[in-house]
Amino acid sequence: MSVPRRLVFTNRKGGVGKTTTSVNIAAALAHMGFSVLLVDTDPQAHATMSLGISQSDLSGDVSDVAQGRMHAADVLRRTYVPRLKVLPSSRRLSDFERRYANSLEARFWLRKQLEAEMDRHDYTVFDTPPTTQLLTLGALVAGAEAYVPMQAHFLAMEGMIEIIELVEQTRRHYNPILSVRGIIPTFYDQGAAFSEQMMSELRDRLGADVVLPPIRQNRALAEAPGSGHTIFQHNLRSDGALDYYRVAVRIRDMGPPAAE
Repeated sequence: MSVPRRLVFTNRKGGVGKTTTSVNIAAALAHMGFSVLLVDTDPQAHATMSLGISQSDLSGDVSDVAQGRMHAADVLRRTYVPRLKVLPSSRRLSDFERRYANSLEARFWLRKQLEAEMDRHDYTVFDTPPTTQLLTLGALVAGAEAYVPMQAHFLAMEGMIEIIELVEQTRRHYNPILSVRGIIPTFYDQGAAFSEQMMSELRDRLGADVVLPPIRQNRALAEAPGSGHTIFQHNLRSDGALDYYRVAVRIRDMGPPAAE
């Protein structure tokens, strides 16, 4: 692939399936044959644990790389998914964020320290914490394409609008190549009138091209992280596996953003 792509999955609200989306899109792209780097910037480290990696086994984490204490190549971990590597997180990221919360320079550290590593992979996927603070900003500054997983109900609209505004502010002030490429409705109740109504409203507000295929409610998606597996290893025949593969194909086929 000629242009390495940098995807950021973000939403300031928790419980929207953001980490589930990050992990499974990264895995789907790797299963397609692409080299993928998953960067876990959430101190809860759920993306790291979802790939069966224990924090007790880590030699370093994202904060060590961001601060230049360790090279990314020395922190990266291979996973059981061929072509998928993860730059792991740990609880220490909370201390890192508190320490540098007011540092403008720190917002650029991830991009600076990961630039070479991101260029070596077809896709870099950032999983962000449910905040609009330093770790999320750092990922948005390092990325190019923002994707917003959101629960498929109307009360989630406010959070979606806020994160779109944050992306726009980041684009104007720090990262001119950044844009919102997709909204991913999660916990979709197929056949429910309110779900169809919400999808229609999203398309009317944002445009049909921006609203990606929804992720249906699926028990297998809730079970998979506890076993340290992606949905494709846990239950390949599930609705969750089909839905995430469909979204990954859509992202792949969109191609990188057009240069301005």
